[in-house]
Amino acid sequence: MNEKNKEHITIVGLSIVSALITYTLNVIVGYGPFIANGFVGILAALLLPKGLTAATYTASFVGMSDDFVIPSLTIAALAGLIVGIMIIITKPILAGWGGKGGTTAALSVVLTLAVINIFSL
Repeated sequence: MNEKNKEHITIVGLSIVSALITYTLNVIVGYGPFIANGFVGILAALLLPKGLTAATYTASFVGMSDDFVIPSLTIAALAGLIVGIMIIITKPILAGWGGKGGTTAALSVVLTLAVINIFSL
């Protein structure tokens, strides 16, 4: 497996974990979206290499969703998977421009909801 594939697998894996941790802290534990997102962002900044921090922080935006939007950990994991794929696809596009992370996360949540509705999950 080449380095690019390893990086992509790592990004998708961290995206799923990030979305799940943020969702858990936000919805299940009840800390709310901002504390949950901040906690995951600080953890990522302290523990991960620079190239993975932004992807992890972007994925944590997904976990900020209310349980009305993302009703379960399973759906949060699916949204984490989708945002990880979106991060990889959009990485070369508008690199360094502000707002890309939030836009990517929001689009990923919308795509997750579309998948849920299409497949009646």
